[in-house]
Amino acid sequence: MSKGAAMRSRGSRRKQEGAVAITVAVCLVMLLGFAGLAIDIGNVMVARNQLQNAADAAAMAGAGCLIRRTACSNTTAPQPDWTTASAKASAFSTSTSTNKVQGAAVRASTVSTGSWTVTGTPSGLETLPFTPGPNDLPAVRVTIHKDGTDANGAVATFLSNVLGVQTLKASAVATAVLSQPGSVGPGGLFPLAMSKCLYDNYWDSTTSSPKLSPNNNILPGTSIAQQTGQPYFFQIGSSYHYGTCDSGQWTTFDQNNNSASYARSLLTSGNTTTFVIGASPGTWIQTGTENTLFNGTAACSAAGNGQCAWVTAPVVDTPSTSGFQPVVAFACLHIMNAQNGSKPYVLVQMTNDMSHCETPNAGGFGAGYGAYTPPRLVQ
Repeated sequence: MSKGAAMRSRGSRRKQEGAVAITVAVCLVMLLGFAGLAIDIGNVMVARNQLQNAADAAAMAGAGCLIRRTACSNTTAPQPDWTTASAKASAFSTSTSTNKVQGAAVRASTVSTGSWTVTGTPSGLETLPFTPGPNDLPAVRVTIHKDGTDANGAVATFLSNVLGVQTLKASAVATAVLSQPGSVGPGGLFPLAMSKCLYDNYWDSTTSSPKLSPNNNILPGTSIAQQTGQPYFFQIGSSYHYGTCDSGQWTTFDQNNNSASYARSLLTSGNTTTFVIGASPGTWIQTGTENTLFNGTAACSAAGNGQCAWVTAPVVDTPSTSGFQPVVAFACLHIMNAQNGSKPYVLVQMTNDMSHCETPNAGGFGAGYGAYTPPRLVQ
């Protein structure tokens, strides 16, 4: 080979090696970019989950203040209390101790209040001003962005900027509601079935709150004085001694059982199965007065050890008839005391303070007699 040919050959190899080096470098950059993008996509997913957790928690916290609750400092507020609920959700979402996204506290959120339609028509949140219908529940919606549009900034990138991706975005929306229970699960009910007529006497369905005493008159048959401007004290007695609109009867829930000792075991343990409004066969109404149950109720009432001072009770149409009867509602009662004897009774007030009327294991949507489900997410 001539000297010139050898030089041309070496030059060609150098060009080829240079081209390969450039190709390898470009491929490495692209591979690095794609690897970085995969890492950053994973990071976005983590941020998205953290944002959703923060939005869920804030919406639930806000929904818990839609109804009067001592912890919300709104025991005299109108209901639903949109103002307190919105403020609670906003404060909770940006609390430095409750919500962290990528190690930093959420600094901005959007809170909306309104009505959520259980039928889904219309769908979504009907924001205020809005006149709710019978299938509308008070709701709180929280939206949190991490997309660079507010103080939360954008999702951090690691390597995907190699491909020119400078900003990653994530967001989350959560809506929580409150409702009167349509069902109550195990441990949520007190074994005293009340007549609907009795509740209607002391409950104002137009305001979903107890009727208030206009005076401090003495409750007949007792030495107890009503408190002006406070929910009525009233007696609930067996249908064997009281009229239909003043009566209630002990229940053994899903058990066809007229044993007083069995019913007494339910005073603090409650039901063992779930009850649904209108479902058959309903709850078992006992026969007889069962004085021992009035004694047991006195022992666990507010005047006793307080274990049954605040309860949710099933409501039926006519507790004077023994046998299974469908539940028509669930009511919240403050049991003050109980008295046995020739005309025994349980002394109660109706209430809708969620400090005491949030019924364990409750769900669904039913008639409003003071009891409420725990706040729950619908979006």
